[in-house]
Amino acid sequence: MNLRMAVFALADQHHLSSADGKRLKELANLGAMPPSLLRSVSFGMAVLAAVLAGLGIVFWIAANWQSLPRSLRFVMLQAIVLGTLLGAWRLPAARLPLGLLGFLACGGLFAFFGQTYQAGADPWQLFALWAAVTLPLCLGVRHVVLWVPWLIVALTGAQLFSEVHSGRWWWQAQMSLYSSLGSWLPAIALASMLRFAPTSLTGAGLWPVRLSMLYATVSLTTLSLHNLLSSAHGYPWFVLIAAVLVYAFSLRKMFDIVIFSALCLSLNILVVCGLALALFSASNMDALVFSLAVLGCAATGLLALTFKLVMHLTRVYLREKI
Repeated sequence: MNLRMAVFALADQHHLSSADGKRLKELANLGAMPPSLLRSVSFGMAVLAAVLAGLGIVFWIAANWQSLPRSLRFVMLQAIVLGTLLGAWRLPAARLPLGLLGFLACGGLFAFFGQTYQAGADPWQLFALWAAVTLPLCLGVRHVVLWVPWLIVALTGAQLFSEVHSGRWWWQAQMSLYSSLGSWLPAIALASMLRFAPTSLTGAGLWPVRLSMLYATVSLTTLSLHNLLSSAHGYPWFVLIAAVLVYAFSLRKMFDIVIFSALCLSLNILVVCGLALALFSASNMDALVFSLAVLGCAATGLLALTFKLVMHLTRVYLREKI
C-alpha cells in the first residue's frame, strides 16, 4: 500500500474529522513536491532531446537528399552512429540518451541503405537486421527506454514478415490460425523472454512486456472477431488461446494487473460477441427483447466476475488494500 492510500485508510479507520484528516496529510507531507520529480524531469528531457535529435538528423538528410552526395549521406549517418555509441560507452552519465540516439541513427542508416541501393530485400529484413544489430546495445544499456523502441522494431519486422507470407494484414481480413501466427506469436515469445530473463541482464522492467502482450491481445481479438463474423472455423481456437493466456497470467510468477486486465477484457469481448451472434442469428423478432436481456445479463455478469477476479488476485499477489 502506498503512503496516500495508507493515510486515507487511517483516516477512515479512526473516523477523523476533516481538520484532523488535513493535519494527518500535512504530517505525511503529501502536498510536498515528490523528491524524485527533478530527477525524473531531467531524465525525461534528456530522452526527449535524444528522440528529437535522432529524428531531426534523419529528416534533415531526407530533406536534402538530392543536394547531398551519396557518399556524404552515409558518412554522416555512420559518423553519428559511431559517435553516439562511443559516447554511450565512455560517458556513463549520458549513456541512455546517447544510446537512444544511436539506436535511431542506426535505423536511419539501414533505411537510407535500402532506399539508395534497392537491393531487393523485403522491408521485414531491414527491420530484422535493425533489431539484431541493436540488441547488444539494449543489453549494454539495460533500460526500458531502449527496450520499448527495440520491441516496436522487432514486432514491426515480425508483422511485415507475416504479411509477406500470408498476403494480408491481420486487421484487414479474416485469417486462419496458421496464417496468423506471425502477427501474435512473436509478441508472446518476446514478452516471455523479457519476463523470465534476469533483470540484471536486461533491465527491461515490465513496460516492454506489457507493450508486447497488449499488441498480442489486440491482434488475437481482432483476428477472432474477423473469423466470427465471416463464419470461419478459427474463432473457437482464438478463444481457447485467449483463455489459456488469461490462466497463464493469473499465476503468481506471471501476474501483472495491466496484462491480466487486458486479456480478461479481450476474453469478455470474444465471449459476448459469440453469444450475441448465436442469440440473434437463431431468434426472430418476437424473441429480440429476450435475446437482448440475456445478452445484457451475461455481459454484466462476466464483467462483474472479471472485476472481482482482478481485485482478488491483486490483493493476494501484491498485498495491497484496494
